[in-house]
Amino acid sequence: MNLKNSKKYIALLIIIVVAIFLVPRFFGEGTSSIVYTTVKVDRNNITSQITSSGTINPLKTIEVGSQVAGYAKTIFVDYNSEVKKGDPLLEIDPSTLQTELKRAQADKKKADADFNLTNSVYNTNKELYDKRLISKEEFDDSRAKYLSALASLEQSKATIEITQSNLNNTVVRSPIDGIVLSLNINSGENVVPNSKPLFLISQDLSSMKIDTNVSEADIGKIQNGQSAFFTVDAFPNQAFEGVVFQVRNEPITNNNVVTYNVVVSIDNKDNKLKPGMTAQVKIIVAERKDVKRVPTSALRFIPPSSANIESNNLDTNIVPHVWTPGSNGQIKPVLINPGVGDGRYTEITEGDLKEGDEVIVEALIKNDSGNNSSYLPQPRRF
Repeated sequence: MNLKNSKKYIALLIIIVVAIFLVPRFFGEGTSSIVYTTVKVDRNNITSQITSSGTINPLKTIEVGSQVAGYAKTIFVDYNSEVKKGDPLLEIDPSTLQTELKRAQADKKKADADFNLTNSVYNTNKELYDKRLISKEEFDDSRAKYLSALASLEQSKATIEITQSNLNNTVVRSPIDGIVLSLNINSGENVVPNSKPLFLISQDLSSMKIDTNVSEADIGKIQNGQSAFFTVDAFPNQAFEGVVFQVRNEPITNNNVVTYNVVVSIDNKDNKLKPGMTAQVKIIVAERKDVKRVPTSALRFIPPSSANIESNNLDTNIVPHVWTPGSNGQIKPVLINPGVGDGRYTEITEGDLKEGDEVIVEALIKNDSGNNSSYLPQPRRF
């Protein structure tokens, strides 16, 4: 076989191979069939819920600081100490203020003596001046000394009150009944007034709350009194209960995403839950018992363009509907009124569907060439 004939055979072989692959693609696609996956309408319960995450917090926490300076002489509490309102938390060394109080009390005694003297002179001179027995200058001088002594006396009284108040405040006391969550002071450490909080005290931890963030798309479904269930990592197999007691109106914007704080009250009498724990929360927004339902995917199904549709004058671009098998391979839309959904199933409150009817959830396009493709439900809203 010469070289020329060899090239002819090779070219012919290439054409045959190409034809094997291309002919089915051009001619096999001309014939195809659609196989629909259907699910029957049934009756069951539907629970609609909104999922969010949040942080467990005490109902009330108070930061306690000091109003006076000094060094910490005695600390009466520790972490997790239970305290009552008025119980001492910390004593600041009072010696400096005690000295100041003694000095203020001595100043007041002197001010009392000066006042009594100037008051007596003033009253005497007033009588003499009224009788024109002394000059106006002498009377005015005694009156000025009297008023100055009176001011000094009042100032000394105020100094004593302030010093006594500061002395009383050397004992820092709990403002509420609660538990000491944290303390930020050690014995001997210098205390600076109105700086960092020395103690963080929480109200009784037998009742707490969860602060959750709910998206703006779901916030309209949340109402006070709705039940909530949640889990925490510390007890992954235990579900805890709570109740929505506050939906706050202040928006929280983060990366152009708007959420709202929903507060869930929880019971913690067994003290399992700790402040700061992360909770995965499910808020029950609607419950339906023994209702007619269809898979939610049936509401999203859109037939492929090659589907054989039985016309019934239903505007499928506007009204909510599902698709059901018809006769002779046709399918038809059926009007419905969807109700509560739980993600997998949707309640049917009205419409022409009956329990046991079949609805389409998926289409499988079969080609004679053996190439099959699924036509899945598409996102859609009515």
